[in-house]
Amino acid sequence: MRKILPFLALLIFTGLYAQDLEEGLVMHYPLDGNLTDTISGITAENNGNLTFEEGIKGGAVRYFNQDAYFVTPEGKLQVGPAADGGTAGTFALYVNHRAAPLETDRQNYLAQKNGCGPEDNNRGRVVLYRQNPNNESDPDSIISFLTGRPLRTNYKLDEADTWIHLCLTVDPEIREWAFFVNGQETRRDTFTGDTQVENSCGEFVVGHHLTFTNENQTFDGLMDDLRFYNRVLSQEEIDMLVVGSSSVKNELVDRSIKFAPNPASTHQPIEITLDPSEFQSGDGLEISIMNANGQRVLNRRFDSFRSKLTLDHDLSAGFYSVTISDGQNSSINKLIIQ
Repeated sequence: MRKILPFLALLIFTGLYAQDLEEGLVMHYPLDGNLTDTISGITAENNGNLTFEEGIKGGAVRYFNQDAYFVTPEGKLQVGPAADGGTAGTFALYVNHRAAPLETDRQNYLAQKNGCGPEDNNRGRVVLYRQNPNNESDPDSIISFLTGRPLRTNYKLDEADTWIHLCLTVDPEIREWAFFVNGQETRRDTFTGDTQVENSCGEFVVGHHLTFTNENQTFDGLMDDLRFYNRVLSQEEIDMLVVGSSSVKNELVDRSIKFAPNPASTHQPIEITLDPSEFQSGDGLEISIMNANGQRVLNRRFDSFRSKLTLDHDLSAGFYSVTISDGQNSSINKLIIQ
């Protein structure tokens, strides 16, 4: 196993690496009390009286009726065939669904309003939504509609009142797309046959169907930290988006420990799975948890354990770094409490 650097040293690497997340960022809506894109400085029109409340990264926007949405500035991101001026892209955001509509309706997060053709009905296909649970095809699934057909992400979203980070990457040049939930890749595939990513250069509708008339395809819940990039983010960078300032480079993170659930709720017991090739059952084990400010908030000793153990805690909502050591080997991973 690689030796893990002390946490304070990791913070130094993190600070340097975090600067990379600004590269290629063409739209960023922190949604911290307003609808302002921090890149252009343009504030979107508030349609349907969107409100704001506490989110997972500062503030968040609340969608609560069938008329609520906002529209991004035109022409900021062109996703489509490179020969037509399109680029690769990454779409990332946090969502938190309200319970009642989650049980009944399709929920639209992003919908490309216009394509790049001269015809009035030409439209792009960058659409991201959760399928109606009563739909016969992939109920509860997160789906992207990029090429005139749905791309299945193999992820079922059936939890309400829970923050989930969604990320979609599109690379038209190599005809590949990938989808990530909470930083974990759930699907990677290529566009088959003659299928192309339809070029998109118009506005994006956020939280509603692109026609504004389909009331059964609106988002009802909270949304936070919406980002559009004109490039494909790496796994390391997507990890950074999920855990914010407390994250570390993947090269410095050993994956021999896993947490379930992650994110977890406050006071929710966390099951820790240990790689038996690294941690031998019966050895003493020490768990140390630090918050985003580098302060140790929990330290616990287990005199004996098996391949799994349960951690009870009273951690508040936030981002944490968890280090596990048996005196010889150490492993570090990220934990989100919401």
